[in-house]
Amino acid sequence: MYNQCNYIIMATNDNNIEKSYEFVIYEGDKKFKRMYQAASPEEQKTFGYDFPNDADAHDLEIVSAMEEWLRDGQPVD
Repeated sequence: MYNQCNYIIMATNDNNIEKSYEFVIYEGDKKFKRMYQAASPEEQKTFGYDFPNDADAHDLEIVSAMEEWLRDGQPVD
């Protein structure tokens, strides 16, 4: 059995240099988003992805993109 995953590429402009960041949406992330969407607005405030302790700029962009995906209001599938 394998995990089907989606790839999302985020592009940002930083000092006129376009940088792209890729994060992978695994089945666990989809399950997490379904739980988030089923939760009440009060409970949704407690949902989110954590930043690693040693996060660099790349990690921050990936986690920010995942947070945006989590809260975009779009269906999971």
